[in-house]
Amino acid sequence: MNLQSERKFIRYALIISIISGTSWLVWSFSDSNSTQSYDVLNTEIVFSGFGEIKLYNPQKVNLFSTNIYQDKTLGFQISKPDDSWEIHSVLDHDLYDKLILLEPKGFVDGVFVEQNHDMRFMINIFDIQKENFSLHEYVDNQIELMKSETITNSFEQVSSKDDWAIFAMEYLNDSQYVEQMLFLKDNRLYLLQYSGNSPQLLALETKKDFQYIMESFEVI
Repeated sequence: MNLQSERKFIRYALIISIISGTSWLVWSFSDSNSTQSYDVLNTEIVFSGFGEIKLYNPQKVNLFSTNIYQDKTLGFQISKPDDSWEIHSVLDHDLYDKLILLEPKGFVDGVFVEQNHDMRFMINIFDIQKENFSLHEYVDNQIELMKSETITNSFEQVSSKDDWAIFAMEYLNDSQYVEQMLFLKDNRLYLLQYSGNSPQLLALETKKDFQYIMESFEVI
């Protein structure tokens, strides 16, 4: 197995493991600080591993918005930095066979945001049936689920309204890094996940592209 194939295999395994952990937690809830934020004209600003992220500030979609992907049925939109990026439904990937098994646990649908067939970003949507679902408790549980001797929590923040959260996990033995941004709206959990190299190892332009993608993710 060459280096590129090995890295892709590791990323796929990482994605599947985190999806499985996420769905397990959502199912469980159904059954039973290094960041800051402040308000600017109803826009909340947080700091991720990629830089400043503006929340609740969606770009206007029109006929000429070729780089903005909007799904009104699922209730979200996200943008590509340029035409070298592609957005595909999970239906278009081999991972769909595994993801579809999570439907009984609340999985609705999802997309991948990728460049050169490298799935850097993933969006998953889950139905939440529990009326008193706590996003803060969910994030705390997910961090505990992922933490180990080789994985540490880089940062965590949950809004005071319990309607959005952001956190990151870093692998101590290599350069792998996972960051999740979550929104809770109308009994649905929206999860945007980055998995790849640590932001500290990225070129400035690459880091800006990833920041742009994170910032463009909006629940509508």
